[in-house]
Amino acid sequence: MSLTFDRERRPLSFPPSLQTDEAGMILPCPSDELAGFAEQVAPDQLLSFVRRLINVTRKRRRQIRWSAVNRQRMELARLCIERILAERIVEAGFN
Repeated sequence: MSLTFDRERRPLSFPPSLQTDEAGMILPCPSDELAGFAEQVAPDQLLSFVRRLINVTRKRRRQIRWSAVNRQRMELARLCIERILAERIVEAGFN
């Protein structure tokens, strides 16, 4: 799981649950929820959250049971990067 905080400083984790199907595959969350999840992340947490999403995906890249969630992690990272660019969010030390 990748943990971050929302705009109200409440914890957010992705994926939101670790439910599995009958074959033992980790079930991804519904795709239409990804954009909303990216919007909930606190602006000062976006870059570090993207880094954590990528790192966890890299660590689990050979684990078939995580494949659908890994694709969603990369999509969520892309949405967060798009939000950073659209809102011109820059953390201290990166400008």
